[in-house]
Amino acid sequence: MARNTFSWSGSPAQKIKSYKPKNIAQAAQNKALAIEALDKGVCISLTYEGLPRIAEVHTVGTTTAFKPAMNAFQVDGESNTPPVPGWRLFFFDECFDVALTATPSTAPRADYKKGAKQFRKVDREV
Repeated sequence: MARNTFSWSGSPAQKIKSYKPKNIAQAAQNKALAIEALDKGVCISLTYEGLPRIAEVHTVGTTTAFKPAMNAFQVDGESNTPPVPGWRLFFFDECFDVALTATPSTAPRADYKKGAKQFRKVDREV
């Protein structure tokens, strides 16, 4: 009798995606605050993946995966993917505690490129 064998060389941690809490009820408000931060030229504070962050919003729109998001330069706070400061893509339904700050934004950053490839539709950009 033939025996079915399954060979998998990865560890369980490599195959299991981490759960990201969703904030669907606030996603539209988060997007509106990101646009307001762009219009006022200030940074935005938020909690993302459970970590506090301060960022300069550069692009607000819909990604190629049809998810509302912002492209931002994180200037302060914590991140699971160093370095900080650095560029980040934040999905609005995964942002918590979003608020405008009094910190002026220095956007656009020198390495910013308009019409980011990860966006299928841009609602606002610097």
